[in-house]
Amino acid sequence: MGQSFHFGQLQHFTTGTIGPSGQRVFFLQFGNPGDLATLQLEKMQVRALADFLDQLIGDVEPIDPEDIPLALDLVEPITPDWTVSSIGVAFEKDKSEFVVVAEELNEENEEAAMAQIHLTPGQVKAFIVRATEVVSAGRPPCNYCGEPLNYTDGWCPCSN
Repeated sequence: MGQSFHFGQLQHFTTGTIGPSGQRVFFLQFGNPGDLATLQLEKMQVRALADFLDQLIGDVEPIDPEDIPLALDLVEPITPDWTVSSIGVAFEKDKSEFVVVAEELNEENEEAAMAQIHLTPGQVKAFIVRATEVVSAGRPPCNYCGEPLNYTDGWCPCSN
């Protein structure tokens, strides 16, 4: 079982990858200077989280541009604490705060670690932009099926 995390306030919340296109490993990183957590997850989880947050952000009052963080790169060292199995999101309207909850992938039927991350609307807005850039920076899609092309030769099985 990995370590659980709870961040009521944090300065850093981002996503990023390591590796060449087609072999990238995706990460979610969050915390404060000297106290960062890094979780490994799938590209589709990053995309789904960004899409869902993008739907929810419309319910928020206009966001002050000064509340949107600019430093969104992953912070070294990038060593995952654990791998994510599922992600949930809630919006606490009275606090104007988003809560992201991630659960550890646990194949040994032990109690899974969890991460509970409280975010401001500005942090969510910055994450949406960053996640969209990171996900779209991968392999180009096939013109026929939309799936990513093979990373070695740009070929897709549906083109046969």
